[in-house]
Amino acid sequence: MEKLVKQIIDRSPRPKSRSWPKNWALKTLSLFFAVFLWYFVVGEDKVDMTVSIPVEIVNLPHNLVISNQFKKELEVTVSGPRGLIRGISRQDVSRSVDLSKATSGTEVIHNELDSIRFPRGIRVLRIQPANTILLLDRLIQKNLMIKYITRGSPAPNYELVSIFLDPPSITLTGPQAVLESEKFLTTTPIDISGLNGPSLRQVSLDLKTSIANLIGESVVTARISIKEKTAERVIPSVPVTLGRFNEGLTYIVSPRTVQVVAELPLSIIENTDKLQTLFNAEVPARSLPVGKHELKVEIRPLEQGRILKISPEKVTIEVRESVTVH
Repeated sequence: MEKLVKQIIDRSPRPKSRSWPKNWALKTLSLFFAVFLWYFVVGEDKVDMTVSIPVEIVNLPHNLVISNQFKKELEVTVSGPRGLIRGISRQDVSRSVDLSKATSGTEVIHNELDSIRFPRGIRVLRIQPANTILLLDRLIQKNLMIKYITRGSPAPNYELVSIFLDPPSITLTGPQAVLESEKFLTTTPIDISGLNGPSLRQVSLDLKTSIANLIGESVVTARISIKEKTAERVIPSVPVTLGRFNEGLTYIVSPRTVQVVAELPLSIIENTDKLQTLFNAEVPARSLPVGKHELKVEIRPLEQGRILKISPEKVTIEVRESVTVH
């Protein structure tokens, strides 16, 4: 403005007969602008209005975290010219809270009338809330295992073997007061109703509000293992057969049967009349010389189920020369 005034003065014709005060034109223009500004600021209608001013947290130490919910905006009642107040929303006005010297604990911030810098001409009448209370806590990391919860039952004669979660745990970063008491996380109920085989599910976690605020929505993969129920059965009198033998020799097996203890699926137990037919007990007889031999009984692996015990484990085989009758 001064440059403009000086240019006007330099171009203005200087009076010859009369002596003017020094810088008279600059003073005249300054008076004009002062009157104009006074009219704009003071002469305009004044109003009282409540505006929302955001709270801005600055310089929070890296090892601290705000652990409570606080009001992020202040209700500020201001008074001033209507035009200035309407322009507040277009300006970067905020309540800045400097926490550079804060320590863990409770921090009470007093919202004084002069704590918010408004444009000149605006007067602050009231700030609500008058105080902002911050709970500052140490920031820690904690790895929490995830436990599953199930609902329902598998299909008849089937049972749940295991559920493997991927990932099996989650590492959280948050306030010490929130994480210190947490021992594990849990899933929402996994429905296994009617399952008769393995299944893969995407499962949400059942989180407390305080934990959900730290990690948001979280989903894990559940690998569900279902198998048919089994029962232990004793099968007597399973015949012992010779695997390979030499022609021209006579083989006498003692005892001729063995007892088998096996774990079998319920469907096989319920649908098989003679369980002995499931087993093939044999001894390898080839290459045995004449005489008595004690050999271990072998039973071929079952497609379903497993062998628990064979009694006796060994049988005696007597090898004799065959007698030729003329």
